[in-house]
Amino acid sequence: MENTLHIAALWLHILGIALFVGPQFFLAFAWVPTSRLIGDPATRVMAMRNITRRFGWIGGAGLVLILVAGTYLISTWRDYYAIPDDAEFTSLRYGVIFMVKMTVLIVMLIVVGLHTFVVGPRLIAKLEAQAEGQPVSDEEIRSARMQSMLLSITGLLLVLAIMVMGTMMTAANFSMQDA
Repeated sequence: MENTLHIAALWLHILGIALFVGPQFFLAFAWVPTSRLIGDPATRVMAMRNITRRFGWIGGAGLVLILVAGTYLISTWRDYYAIPDDAEFTSLRYGVIFMVKMTVLIVMLIVVGLHTFVVGPRLIAKLEAQAEGQPVSDEEIRSARMQSMLLSITGLLLVLAIMVMGTMMTAANFSMQDA
């Protein structure tokens, strides 16, 4: 039963990662360049708002799966890897990698949160205002786009680093060695 639960949790963790990371790649490499082909600015902004909102929900669901399954995996690691209770968590590479991974996760969540709740909405508001004929300079739009791209790229690089650390943790021959 323990192996079945571990496999299910690992699968849910990976599914959550796919749901969280997939939309980031789609938006960065498919939607953003393609959206520039939409000639009507109001239509482009409406599509951008709807697509990013829907992908936000997908990414949010993925994040929930990551956290729930990850909590199970970390709470059962000693039993799964047959590590004695007296072994200190940080005496193994597994524990050190996990702590670094969680630190990077917090930074990534801050970056993604800033993009999702502050910078992204500010960019969309500026684009909407410009589409409605309100006075918004090209420099304001460019600056908001650059901030959005910087946070997006940073968040994506951080999540890729987290994925590397997660992979390192699952390689027991490596991660269960002394730190």
